[in-house]
Amino acid sequence: MIRLQDIADMAGVSRTTVSNVINGNTKRVSQETIDKITRILKEQNYVPHMGSVMLSGHGSRIIGVVLGFATAHGMQSLQDSFVGELIGTIQTEAERKGYFVMLIGGEKIEDVVDMASRWNVEGLIILGYDEERYRQLSRKLNKKMILIDAYPEGEYTFQNVGVDDYSCGYQVGEYLYSCGYHRALFIAETDKDSDSRRWNGFKQAMEKQGGFCSKSRLIVVPGEKRQRLSRYEELLPRFLEVKALAFSSDYGAIEAMNYFFDHGIKVPDQISIVGYDDNIYAEFVRPRLTTVHQDIHQKGVISLRRLHRMIEGETLKEMNIKSPVRLIKRESVKE
Repeated sequence: MIRLQDIADMAGVSRTTVSNVINGNTKRVSQETIDKITRILKEQNYVPHMGSVMLSGHGSRIIGVVLGFATAHGMQSLQDSFVGELIGTIQTEAERKGYFVMLIGGEKIEDVVDMASRWNVEGLIILGYDEERYRQLSRKLNKKMILIDAYPEGEYTFQNVGVDDYSCGYQVGEYLYSCGYHRALFIAETDKDSDSRRWNGFKQAMEKQGGFCSKSRLIVVPGEKRQRLSRYEELLPRFLEVKALAFSSDYGAIEAMNYFFDHGIKVPDQISIVGYDDNIYAEFVRPRLTTVHQDIHQKGVISLRRLHRMIEGETLKEMNIKSPVRLIKRESVKE
């Protein structure tokens, strides 16, 4: 088994410096040295004794990633490409900084409190919590926390990393209107949070030229797949009449494209489709999906880096980091 002194010899530093990096006591260690030691630790598969680390007084080096929902689009949440890419990015970035990642099911507040306390996690990155659930957790757990895609009723009073959802909807609405689809529908799985903001952007763009976009053009479909496809069957005559649909996710857009293909309906000749996320499947599907790109990788990197700064004792003044989005035109809209 490789020893701490062996790592120190390889890095050309003292044993104390290696220990400090492992235990997170890096204020007097250069980033170059941290990266060098971290690389050697990884190459040598060095695993510190967790009991010793947690008793050292310098923290456990564990970041908890809380997943606040068990299902997405009617399937296990980890099957969703957005969730998978986000968690994978956080994992990679955490390892680069010498942290371990613990995935915590967050549907029950008590489970998060128990796991975070039991393992003495240094901070939490939370996906899928609204403001109320965050308040409940923060009252019971004194840990540094970063939320992802959370939407308070008023101003942000907690750290959040998100995107410009309103701009997303606006860009889609403006594009479809310019293509002549003045009665396009917006398809979502909820009328809250990100979907609500995307709908509002879509609505404003549709009304920019003096038109009226009524709430009836927001179609909220069920979360369970069979019920969702049944709803598409009911709505099919209306879909064919308006000729264009904007979905609040790529998953929903691609699922609908497959449904239309199975029923002999051509995209985009009969129905134009726009998604949101620009996930890995947007270019695999045929026709290639026109969608709105959000940088999921950047969202994960920013979340981990900001949490790390908080753990190091820094006070972050900006409460909500909102990344830009951009429309990616491919082949699923007939211009």
